[in-house]
Amino acid sequence: MKAKSNTNKIYPYIISIGLVIIMTLLGEFVKKSLEPANLVMLYLLAVVIVAIRWGQGPAIVTSILSVLSFDFFLVPPYLTLNVDRIQYVFTFIGLLIVGLVISTLASKTREQVIQRQTEKLQTALLSSISHDLRTPLVSITGALTSLLDNNSNLNDAARKELLETAREESGRLNRLVGNLLDMTRMEAGALKIFRKPCELRDVLGASLEQLKEKTASRNININIPRDFPEVPMDFSFMMKVFLNLIDNAIKYSPSGTLIAIKAIASKDRVKIEIKDQGLGIPEGDLKRVFDKFYRVERPEQITGTGLGLSICKGIVEAHNGEVTAQNNPDKGAMFTIMLPLT
Repeated sequence: MKAKSNTNKIYPYIISIGLVIIMTLLGEFVKKSLEPANLVMLYLLAVVIVAIRWGQGPAIVTSILSVLSFDFFLVPPYLTLNVDRIQYVFTFIGLLIVGLVISTLASKTREQVIQRQTEKLQTALLSSISHDLRTPLVSITGALTSLLDNNSNLNDAARKELLETAREESGRLNRLVGNLLDMTRMEAGALKIFRKPCELRDVLGASLEQLKEKTASRNININIPRDFPEVPMDFSFMMKVFLNLIDNAIKYSPSGTLIAIKAIASKDRVKIEIKDQGLGIPEGDLKRVFDKFYRVERPEQITGTGLGLSICKGIVEAHNGEVTAQNNPDKGAMFTIMLPLT
């Protein structure tokens, strides 16, 4: 995870160097037909692109590299940093100053746009989360109010139904809060994974036990070979992964349809597939379903914070594994988890 973070920080600077090289090559092709002062525009274009896309730091690097490359390759005498005409010195200074100004202005504009987008996103997320938290609370409050009302004249069956509703909504509320806490820990880098050999059947069984009300009308087909090896994993966290993925399959597939769970072991890893027979995932959403707070918008009545799959991805990657999503060739969606055996 740390190596990936460092790579992401270096990447914009690598792109900056690449753009300067490209502009220098273009300048080599046209330098015989254009005055060197006109070639400055190529480097200014590179500075603008980098500043808008990656911000001030890479843009400043691009400005400095542009001045050096312009002087070394495109201004006579070539392949040296010496210049034989004083006007080019002013050109270099102008290129550097304009590059720095452009990078600063573009960076500030970019930050303002990102800040506005972030504020809009935060407002939308707060609205979504508050709605998702309020819905089970309203159901629980309504059920308990009816049970405490002495004038309601409820029979035993109605009382039992209200208690079951309150219990189901309490479980839903507990999962929502749990997901929010897990995401907070992941964002803070405080997610601690303790792996030990576990029976995959036991982890799946614990997940299904928490979803027994939802799976009562479902055919859950589990295909795990008898000689399946124990898998190094954190039992409680991987239980949350399977709970979220199975719950997701239940949400997005019709009642009564099959949910198939299959596990295959190779020499150094295991593959676990969870398939449903629902609508599948729109092609445009396949690459985004694991993004934080992102939800597929169909069917419209499905609720949720959009945290479940993001948490699954974080937990699986903390196990040095991988989780992917795709559509079945026939019908429905399939989520695949790859976990190392060592």
